[in-house]
This record gives sequence, C-alpha cells and structure tokens, in this order.
Amino acid sequence: MNNYLVVDASLTLRILTPHPERAFFRALFDQWRQEGLALCAPSLWTYEVTCAVTKLVRFDQIAADQGRKTVQLIQRSAIQLFEPDDLLIERAFAWTLQLQRAAAYDSFYLALAEQLKCDLWTADQRLANAANQPWVHFASPAS
Repeated sequence: MNNYLVVDASLTLRILTPHPERAFFRALFDQWRQEGLALCAPSLWTYEVTCAVTKLVRFDQIAADQGRKTVQLIQRSAIQLFEPDDLLIERAFAWTLQLQRAAAYDSFYLALAEQLKCDLWTADQRLANAANQPWVHFASPAS
C-alpha cells in the first residue's frame, strides 16, 4: 500500500454533520493525518456529500445555517479529488456488475482504491461486506 487512503461520503459525513459517534470518526481522521496519509475520493464525493447535507436541511435534521457552514467545509476539504478517467470508469462499471448494484456510486470508490492500490474506508457496512476485499474497511466504534 502507499500513502493514499480513499474515504467515501458515508464516512466523511460522520465528521461533517452531527452524529453520535462523531468523536470516533474525527479521531480516525486525525490518526490518518498524523500517519501522513493523503485522503482522497472520486470527484463524485463532492456531489454525494453536498446532496446529503441538503437532504438533512430539507428534512429539518440540521438548520440551514449549519448546512451552509458544512457546504463551506466541503469546499475547503483537504480530500484530494480524482476525476474519472477511462480505466476508472471501466473498473467502476465492473464493480457495479459484480456487486449487482443498480447505481455505480460506491463502485467509483472501490475502483479508485483499486487503481491507487490503497485502502478504502467506509461507514457503509453493506458496501464493505459486499466488496469483501481485505483493503475495504468498515469504520465503526464497535469494529
């Protein structure tokens, strides 16, 4: 493995928005930074996280002002975003078929980690279980 680490939207949302286990996820991110890991994601991360924050505001789970501040944090995020190239798109498509999913969002995270030869961390247990790869990790205080 190298100094890259792919993080998905589900994981970063646990830090950016109110969550009962927010301290655990912040500590995880702090640990990765101390280890010198470059956090990265496919460019769709921005859309996914912004969409999730918008949904939280729309359904009154957070105030609009807090949503705006969170969107500003997203814009200043230290997460390195990767635009899809032909290989990434092909691998994401293959992962989507393999996982028998209707949408390819999660598959882009898998394909990027595969392409960068690094670990992927997620707060989505279904994704981690479905991928069933040693380099895909489910982040949870219980794990």
